[in-house]
Amino acid sequence: MSLIENQNTPSFLEMWKFIEKNLNPIGMMPDMASLDYTQVSRLYLELRSLDRTFRDLIQVHVLRNELAYSLLCTLVN
Repeated sequence: MSLIENQNTPSFLEMWKFIEKNLNPIGMMPDMASLDYTQVSRLYLELRSLDRTFRDLIQVHVLRNELAYSLLCTLVN
């Protein structure tokens, strides 16, 4: 199913807000007038994918820390 056929696709402005939220603080924000809808959609999907990957990596790190703490508590007691 393509991005356009998907009913859960955010609007152009919603995608742009997400892009702005993620790229503006690091100084990589493109000019809105220089991108068409397809380019914004691709950029949005790429950033969403990277965001999910980053969140997954953080979750793995947190779980590893919790496991290490649990094992340490077991060894101490």
